[in-house]
Amino acid sequence: HPSHIKDGRFGNFLENMVDWNIGRNRFWGTPLPIWICDSCDHQYAPHSQADLQEKAIGEIGDVELHKPYVDRVQLKCEKCEGTMNRVPEVIDVWFDSGSMPFAQQHYPFENQDQFEKQFPADVICEGIDQTRGWFYSLLAVSTLFTGKAPYKRVLSTGHILDEEGRKMSKSKGNALNPTDLVTKFGADAFRWALLADSAPWNNKRFSERVVVEAKSKVIDTLVNTHGFYTLYANIDGYEFDKNESGEKTLLDRWVLSRLNSVTAVVGEALDDYDFTKAAKALEKYVDEVSNWYIRRSRDRFWEEGMTESKKAAYHTLHEVLAGLSQLMAPFTPFLAEDIYQNLMGESVHLAYFPKVDNAVVDQQLEQDMDAVLQVVELARGVRNTESIKTKQPLSELVVIPVNPDQGKALEKYSSIIRDEINVKEVVVKQSSDDLVRYEVKLNFRAAGPVLGKNVGVVKGYLEKLSDDEAAKVVQDEKVVVPTGDGDVEVTMDLLNVERVADSGLSMGSNQDFHVVLDTTITEELRLEGLAREVIRVIQDDRKKQDLPIDLRVDIALDGDEDVKKAIQQNEGLIRENVLVNNLTVGEADNMKEFTVGDNQVKVALQK
Repeated sequence: HPSHIKDGRFGNFLENMVDWNIGRNRFWGTPLPIWICDSCDHQYAPHSQADLQEKAIGEIGDVELHKPYVDRVQLKCEKCEGTMNRVPEVIDVWFDSGSMPFAQQHYPFENQDQFEKQFPADVICEGIDQTRGWFYSLLAVSTLFTGKAPYKRVLSTGHILDEEGRKMSKSKGNALNPTDLVTKFGADAFRWALLADSAPWNNKRFSERVVVEAKSKVIDTLVNTHGFYTLYANIDGYEFDKNESGEKTLLDRWVLSRLNSVTAVVGEALDDYDFTKAAKALEKYVDEVSNWYIRRSRDRFWEEGMTESKKAAYHTLHEVLAGLSQLMAPFTPFLAEDIYQNLMGESVHLAYFPKVDNAVVDQQLEQDMDAVLQVVELARGVRNTESIKTKQPLSELVVIPVNPDQGKALEKYSSIIRDEINVKEVVVKQSSDDLVRYEVKLNFRAAGPVLGKNVGVVKGYLEKLSDDEAAKVVQDEKVVVPTGDGDVEVTMDLLNVERVADSGLSMGSNQDFHVVLDTTITEELRLEGLAREVIRVIQDDRKKQDLPIDLRVDIALDGDEDVKKAIQQNEGLIRENVLVNNLTVGEADNMKEFTVGDNQVKVALQK
């Protein structure tokens, strides 16, 4: 692996192979075991130490088989009974390394059973430079002795480079100490950074920043997900029972389906030694579990008592974390062990690699939810572009799928999109013509050679198009422009078309969806957004006071006129989102003051 090294660099090397002179004029090394007769030039190679002792002239005992001692051993020539002396050369060290499978077991003199269990090796791994080194010497020696390859698979890795693509070197000061990285960020983060960044056979630009990102995106996210489960399971006294699964919701079924789909991808990728493909699938799933499943299920964990919905949420998250730890074990063995032991009470490294349960896989559900996730991501991007926080509610999101068949799925799950984007209404349409207009401009690089002197005329014509005329150009995929030389047909490959949202609207697109967000903030919406900021202030204050997460408190709120109005108009919203016994508005003892944008909020919490 990869195939282009097997059939290219290595294959070409083998096709053009010349004889290998294994002798070297060195002092250190394995002496070349060839003796030559001084009289008749007969050559002999002892096949063992016992054979050497038998053929030697005189008693040599357990002679040291290295220079200069072995050079003192002389043999009697079996042809002419003359004296034989060893040649002065030592063996090429690559022949030594190629003999590793045999030498480590002292084969064939000992350990035949052990050798046969381990030979050929399932896999070997080294840098790309070993295609003409160890990979070849192993193959050459083994072919000579056994007639077959010494390995079933070879993984050829690329080089680790610095951020600028230069070879790491102590003299250049750009080398990283692996021990320092492990000490600072942990072995799991270091391993993940190496495995997930790019395919193992590619050269890698590596730096501390890559390890930091790996720790933040994957390791810390999984730690926090496990911590979330442990925290609430301990509060509720939940104990996992595989037979007590509760009533699984659509979201439960989706995340379990995804677990099995990811298991299939990871298993196939690892079988193909494509660690990066496996890691990318796991990284995406870790994000989905944390930032989608838990986000959408959080209220279920907060329900009073052990409801069927809460039981299903605990059961599902337990299954997900246990399965994830098994999948992650080859990549992050320490974190996987910690999570699995906490959940299952035994070592993940003694567990079987998970198998795919096809009965749980629902491809249609996964496709539908993927569409929802894409729309949510696009809409969040529009909010970020317009600098509108998610806590600020908006009136409407319009979604236009490129594939009309996806419209039904989006309508089915519109409530999820509505909650995530914090809009009052989600509308799915087949066209955005009533929401956007088109700006049609000339692509000068493409149009110049085609239109020649008429470029200026066409440019001016396009600039004067009305919105309806521009829409017709897009619909017809061409425009006919009158010029002094007659009508000129300008096709879409000569044009640049940009979709522009109407005033008060903002648009985002990818290859599958267009979203149009109404960014107009009415007074009612503004006050609700302010009320949500008040909720955030209350929750932050609870954390600072280290109050138990299930403790209900009395809350007194006050502030400027806007804040008071926001609280009064959205009291129900506030009560739904904070654990409160009594809620009062007005001055109270021990109030803390907070700044929210241009507003002042006062809060007092009492147990």
